[in-house]
Amino acid sequence: MDHHLAELIAKTPFLSPGDKSFLAEKIKQMNALDKLKLQQSLTHGKPPDILQSLQLIRAKFFESEKPKEPDLITKFTSAILPKKPPKVVSQSILTQPQILGTQPPQAVTGENIRNLAVLSEFYHPAQLSMLASRHVTFGLNDNDDQIIISFLKNLDKVFDKITNVNVRRGYFMNFVQSPLFGSYINTGLTALRHPELQPANIILNLLYQINPNYLNNKQFTQASVICNHLKGLCGI
Repeated sequence: MDHHLAELIAKTPFLSPGDKSFLAEKIKQMNALDKLKLQQSLTHGKPPDILQSLQLIRAKFFESEKPKEPDLITKFTSAILPKKPPKVVSQSILTQPQILGTQPPQAVTGENIRNLAVLSEFYHPAQLSMLASRHVTFGLNDNDDQIIISFLKNLDKVFDKITNVNVRRGYFMNFVQSPLFGSYINTGLTALRHPELQPANIILNLLYQINPNYLNNKQFTQASVICNHLKGLCGI
């Protein structure tokens, strides 16, 4: 029944990706009666009651993410004193020639390449700028580990043809500019800002359920694998 219910959740059009992820995880904790109620709700096109708890968590999260209005003293101080530039917490190795051994790399642009619908279509390093969360989002019947392994092997073949390390690092910058890398960094930083989201081992899944612009645990892990593999290929 669990597999049938998981497929029903995946195919339900009125559920968001976050709702689907939340319900798929909750299946493991439900008894037979709760599973039956969930199935009936989805079959009749009604939002299940269990989603109410997620809606509360989502509302609290978005409220806490809102920029706080400065108090009167802060406003007055800001008006008469020059604004300090934001403090750099950590300098990227990509901006430090003395460590890289070369000038800071620039993303490679202006190349005529095909769109990247799925990872198996990767053939050119400039396609790294196209990577997005959909490329590390897999269906119930997908062998996601094998898909990633095949992609990494393909990466090796493509980068083997590039002997200049600075050119390789330029293509790494293409990856840095990709939607996937942006989501990867934003997810990690947001998780660090919200230690109240517990337990810690499912915080990424909870963030994804709140807003699918974040990466869930599996997506984050796959993005990390790709990032680290590219770093190795580029000597970073």
